[in-house]
Amino acid sequence: MKLTPEQLKSLRRFKGEMNITIVALSEKVGISRFTLSKALKDQSITSTNVNKINDWLLKQYLNN
Repeated sequence: MKLTPEQLKSLRRFKGEMNITIVALSEKVGISRFTLSKALKDQSITSTNVNKINDWLLKQYLNN
């Protein structure tokens, strides 16, 4: 399963705005750095990890 273009754009934007590494962002999201790297390259990841990323993105939007 892949992230939607909107999810991918948001994830990349938050990474840039926070000015953090993939390792630091993966810890915040709760997934491995390898999985996050795959997601940022628009490669397939498990639906569980897509849900974790989506939940984290929603929390970020609600907090801002």
